[in-house]
Amino acid sequence: MSEFFDLVWIELRKAVRSRMPLWTTLGSLFMPLGVAGLIFLAKNPGFSRSLGLVNAKADLVAYTAADWAAYLVLLAEIVGAGGYFFFVMAVSWVFGREFMDGTLKDMLAVPVRRSSILLAKFLVVIAWCALMAAVIFAVSLLMGVLLHLPGGSLQVLLHGGRMAAVTVCLVISVVLPFALAASVGRGYLLPMAAAVLSLIMSNLVMVVGLGEYFPWAIPLLYAQDGIALAPVSYGIVLATGLLGILSTILWWNYADQNR
Repeated sequence: MSEFFDLVWIELRKAVRSRMPLWTTLGSLFMPLGVAGLIFLAKNPGFSRSLGLVNAKADLVAYTAADWAAYLVLLAEIVGAGGYFFFVMAVSWVFGREFMDGTLKDMLAVPVRRSSILLAKFLVVIAWCALMAAVIFAVSLLMGVLLHLPGGSLQVLLHGGRMAAVTVCLVISVVLPFALAASVGRGYLLPMAAAVLSLIMSNLVMVVGLGEYFPWAIPLLYAQDGIALAPVSYGIVLATGLLGILSTILWWNYADQNR
């Protein structure tokens, strides 16, 4: 067990020293700040009118995020879509950097089980994504307070927090398979391309009414408050995450690591 914690510590050190968690977290803040900015423009039509085209977007937000309840739902939807790519970036970096930096052979030469190395990487990815989500939610709450949104009861905030937490858990689960894409593609390009494709497919399957059976569409559906998902949808998401972990371990154990 101490060996596993040593591996986790090593992966954490790699991530922290690269500053990638810092940059991805800072980049992800454009989501709550962007939403808050649009709401500010919607609440100040005189100021937003002078900005031309932005005014139309602000008017749209004015109908959907005028209070805390709608604001938190909107943020959950944005995390389900925009946060998805930042989570994929975390997965791609943790699993693809060994190939890009040429350190794979050195790492595999260490007398440690490959499954332990990979589980440590997955744990770091989950912690990275959870921390990113916590910062996004904290900044979102701060922006809501500064905007003086109405309806900020404890019940509403707890409901919004639960929605955000579940959405984040669902998104983390469905991005884990991209670790296999980063491994097979030996870098960052394939998982990012697969993420774009999965999001396009998610929109298509939601249009035809099959979103609750497509893993990468389920977080987006859940984030839309009021849409009840069947238990099978949560099972699909969980199975997707577990299959992503298992398939990545199998690939690292049995694929020809010749470079």
